[in-house]
Amino acid sequence: MSLKEMFLVLFLLLSLGIIGNIAEGRGSISMSKEEDLELERQLKIINKPAVKTIKTRYGQVFSCVDINKQPAFDHPLLKNHKIQMSLGSLPKGIKDKKASSLDVSLKIGFKNGGCPLGTVPIRRIKKEDLIRAKSSPNFGKGYPSNALSPSNGQGHFNFALQSTLKGDGGVYGSRAVLNVWEPKIIAKQNSAALVILLDASPSEQRHAIQAGWMVNNDFYNDFHPHLYTGWTNDNFGKTGCHDVLCSGFVQISKHIPVGASITPSSVYNGTQHYITVTVYKDPASKDWWLLYGEERVGYWPKAIFNSTFADYADFLQWGGVVYNDGVLPWPEMGSGHMPEVGQEYRKSSYIGGMQFIDEDGNGHSIKLETPREMIRTSPSCYQIGVTEKVPGEAYAILFGGPGYLIEHSNEGVEVAHIIRKSVDLTHLDNGQPLGQFFTEVQITVALQPKEPLIRESELNEFIGDALGGEIAWPSFLMSPEYLIDIVFMFLTYSVRS
Repeated sequence: MSLKEMFLVLFLLLSLGIIGNIAEGRGSISMSKEEDLELERQLKIINKPAVKTIKTRYGQVFSCVDINKQPAFDHPLLKNHKIQMSLGSLPKGIKDKKASSLDVSLKIGFKNGGCPLGTVPIRRIKKEDLIRAKSSPNFGKGYPSNALSPSNGQGHFNFALQSTLKGDGGVYGSRAVLNVWEPKIIAKQNSAALVILLDASPSEQRHAIQAGWMVNNDFYNDFHPHLYTGWTNDNFGKTGCHDVLCSGFVQISKHIPVGASITPSSVYNGTQHYITVTVYKDPASKDWWLLYGEERVGYWPKAIFNSTFADYADFLQWGGVVYNDGVLPWPEMGSGHMPEVGQEYRKSSYIGGMQFIDEDGNGHSIKLETPREMIRTSPSCYQIGVTEKVPGEAYAILFGGPGYLIEHSNEGVEVAHIIRKSVDLTHLDNGQPLGQFFTEVQITVALQPKEPLIRESELNEFIGDALGGEIAWPSFLMSPEYLIDIVFMFLTYSVRS
């Protein structure tokens, strides 16, 4: 492990408080015998008998369970539910189209046919998952639609979303193409790109369905993107969950489970790997179906919803969401780069091919002139905008950002200190003359790791590349206002010479 990597790990451990917990003997959660027995009882209820088990390359275990005995039917409103094996008809006018020959539609799921006929794959829950659920109030829950902006350290969510405005009629589905990234997160954080359907109920009664991809190590036990779904009847207060952690979603596909890994991820300014997600209300059964491409993954039965959401949605949203359980700095969203006006779409998270589906099952493109609202809960961390530079699309949204430390420090935090000021015009820095107007600075904390350096070298392009090392920085940018605006942004800091 390099010195830079060691420093980064140390910084993350300090951020999480792990070092302090170990020193004081608080590194693990202690449980009584009764609590342990209760967890075992819950596991027996959640994990149904398996006909076959499938272990993924990332260590996830899926049980092939009887399709009629899957967790969905533990829901009290689904005791007598007649399972729907097929969608009446696919929405009309929606197709999976890629932006260019450089873009790749991702095939996910199990090879060799997946689960045996009559069974479906359900992710196996471990005791460790339930223990994490006890320690995190948001474990296994989705993203509430009224979360507070975390300015001044308040709130646990950040959004960068495009939202349609409520019209006279209802919405019966949504489809979109999402490029897939692997944003950097740490424990008690997650990051997602989503298609969201909402009703217009008061906040505490809001119904929602969410689908897309998510990176969430606490839930999926790795740092890779996964096919994510979520639903709720009360804005994730007491109802709803991720995937099939609670009863409600009916899995139909025997080889594409919710929670499946999505690999590989997109490459910055290179090949884009994308998924196509559709949530659609079947006109015949009135159930809400999830499609991956044209594959029918499963559905949310109409019976689990009340209010008008059992019949239609009022709003559609597309974009990025991050969660942070009080751990700083905030995680990356999307590619980890802010979108820029007119930017080529391969550098940021994008969602294109956005359509809404009407009552008759017809898909209609969301056009640039369509009335809509851009939601940015923390614009200095994450942004959203539009681009017309996606081939084959009228327009797409670009969103994302690096995330960083939002709270201010009264005492100041050292983010860099000066090694030497240049007085020798012949002094070389990475083979270039440092010059009399430059200062050598050692980066202590890279709060904006994606910030480009003033002068790049073969090894260092961004500030994050130089963590723990030395860089040449122009002397006129060493003043406090420049350090805040250009280097570390919105952090009270100190510079030690």
